[in-house]
Amino acid sequence: MDGVTSLIAALLTMLRAVVGGDVPPSSWAWAVSLLGIGVGLLPAVGAVIVALLRKRIGSHYGVGGGLVVVGTGLLFGGLLPWLAFVGAGTVLSRAAGGPERSGLSRDSIAELAEPVPGVPFADLVVDTQGTYLGRGSVAAAFDPANPALFVVALVGLAGIPLVTAAFVAVQARLALRRGPMWPSKFFWAPTLALALLTASTPAGSSGHLWLGAVTGAFLGIFVVLLFGVPSRETVRRSLEPAAAPRPATPPPSPPIRTPARRRPDGAAPEDVGGRRLSDRLAQRFSARPPEPPVVPQPGPAPIPNPTLVAPAGFLGSGTASGTRFQLVRRLGEGGFGKVWLAHDAKLGHQVALKAAHAPDAETEQRLRREATALGAVRHPHCVRIHELVDSRSDPGLAELDGMVIVMEYVEGQSLGELVRGRGVLDDIAAARVWASVAGALDAAHQMGVMHRDVKPGNVVVDPSGLAHLIDFGIARRTGDATLTMAGFVLGTPDFLAPEVAGGQRATPSSDAWQLAATIAYALTGHPPRGGHPDAISGLRAAAAGAPLTHLPPRSAHLALLHASMHNDPAQRPSLREARHALENWLQRAGARPDGPVTVVTTRR
Repeated sequence: MDGVTSLIAALLTMLRAVVGGDVPPSSWAWAVSLLGIGVGLLPAVGAVIVALLRKRIGSHYGVGGGLVVVGTGLLFGGLLPWLAFVGAGTVLSRAAGGPERSGLSRDSIAELAEPVPGVPFADLVVDTQGTYLGRGSVAAAFDPANPALFVVALVGLAGIPLVTAAFVAVQARLALRRGPMWPSKFFWAPTLALALLTASTPAGSSGHLWLGAVTGAFLGIFVVLLFGVPSRETVRRSLEPAAAPRPATPPPSPPIRTPARRRPDGAAPEDVGGRRLSDRLAQRFSARPPEPPVVPQPGPAPIPNPTLVAPAGFLGSGTASGTRFQLVRRLGEGGFGKVWLAHDAKLGHQVALKAAHAPDAETEQRLRREATALGAVRHPHCVRIHELVDSRSDPGLAELDGMVIVMEYVEGQSLGELVRGRGVLDDIAAARVWASVAGALDAAHQMGVMHRDVKPGNVVVDPSGLAHLIDFGIARRTGDATLTMAGFVLGTPDFLAPEVAGGQRATPSSDAWQLAATIAYALTGHPPRGGHPDAISGLRAAAAGAPLTHLPPRSAHLALLHASMHNDPAQRPSLREARHALENWLQRAGARPDGPVTVVTTRR
C-alpha cells in the first residue's frame, strides 16, 4: 500500500501544479477533484477493453472470455478506484498530522496548513486545507444531529455515487451491445460498492473524488461510443458453434448435384453441389422396398359445427333465391381473414373461399390484378384461382367481408400434419414434393405472382399422394411488410427468408428459400433454424441470417438445401434449376418424378 500512497502523492503534487493559485475552497481540493476525473474514467477504460475484445470474439464469451470480461469490470470498476480513494485519503490524512510518511514535500504540507474559510464539513475539520481534506470520515459525516452536514453528506457522498454508478452502467451496456448484458453488473456494482467500502476515508477528500468521478464517468460514455460494436458477421460466427455442433464426419450418402452455373467466360459450367451420383447410389435407391403412398388416415367423418353447416338439401344446383355460394364449414383463418369450404352453384362443385380485405382502391386493383394473373396459371401442383368476387354480390357470402377469393379446394393433409402424424419423408419423397412445388412456384412467378408464405402448412398432399401448393399471398398488403399493423407476422418466421424478415420485398429467390426450408422440415421434423419460443425471436433469428442448425446430415439433398438457403439471394439456384436437378436425381435413382409422396416410419 505504501507504493500506492507514494504514487497518489506524486499525482496530487502534479495536479496541484496544474491548478495553480488559490482557487476556493483550495487548490489542493481541486487537485483531488481532477484525480477523481481520472478515477471516473477507469471504468470507461475497462469498457473499451471489453468492446475491443468483443470485436474479436463476438457475443459468445465462453469460460475464458467470460472470466476476462468479469475480471476487467471488477478491476477497472472496483479495485483501481478503491485504491485511488484509499491512497488519496491516506496521503491527506497523514499530511494533516505532519510530514511523516505522507509522500508530500514540506512546501506542500505547509500549503495544506494554510486556512480555508467556509468549508462544508465545518464540524469535522478545523480551519486549514489539510484538516478540510484529511480529517473526519465518510461515516462520521452522516450525523443526524447536524442536519446541514447530514444533507451535504447525503448529496455528496451518497447521491453522487449513485449517479456515477448509473453512468458506468451505461458505459458497460454500450460495450456489450449485440451481446449478453449480464457482465454489465460487474462494472457498476463495484462502483456503487465504493460508497460503502470507503466509509473510513476522509470525508473531504472522498467528496471531491466523487465530484470528479461523476464527471469522468459521464465523459467515459462518449469515449466508449468511439469504439463501436462487433460486426453482425462476427456475432453470427460466434453464436454458430453454440447453437448446434455440425457433424464431424461427412454424410455417408453422396450429395445431390446442384444446378451448374455458366461461367462468365463461356467455359464449361462448374458443379456447385459436389460429384455426380454413382451407379451404386441409384442401385441402392431402386432396391428399396416400395413404401405406401400417403393418404389421409381413415376414421369417422368429422361432425360439423351446426352453426357453420348449411341447411340440408342445398347441394346440387343453386337455391331458389339464386344464391351462388353456400357455406359448408370453416377451414381456418387466412392471413387476413376467414377461409371457408363452400359449394359453388355456378361451377357445380366445392371451392375454398378466402376473405381478402381491400381498404382502398389501389389495394383492390392489386388484388384483382394478382388474382387474374394467378387464375391464368395452369399447373397440376398449383391451386387454381377461379375468380375474385365482392362479398356483397351474393347473400351466401354474408360471413365474409370485403373481396372474396374463389379458389380450388384441395382435399388432403398438409405436409406439416403428414410429418407430425406419419414421420419424416425419405429422400425420394422429399425430391418429389420439392420438384412439384418448385414447378408450381415457377409457373406463378412467370405470371408475376409471389407466394410469400411457403411453409409445411401450405403444401397439401391429396389422397393420391400428390403435393399441391395452396394459399398464395395475394390477400396480403403491397410491400410484403414483415409485421402487420396488429403485430402479426406475415409469413411464418421459422420459414422466412433472411431478406424478407429484414423488411425487403418478396422475390422468386425468397420463395425458393422458403420452399427449401419446407423440404428441410419434411426431412427432419424441425425448421432449418430450429424452433423459437415466440414469433419475435424467430423473426430476429431470420433477419440476422441465423445458422441452419437442423438439416438432415445424411440426406442426398444436403448440398442443394445449403445452396437454396444461402443468405445471399443471388447465390441461390433458381426454382427451375432446382427442379431439373431433382428430376434428374430421381431418374438416376430409379424413381418416377411424378410418383406419389411416400414416408418412412422412423424419424432421423
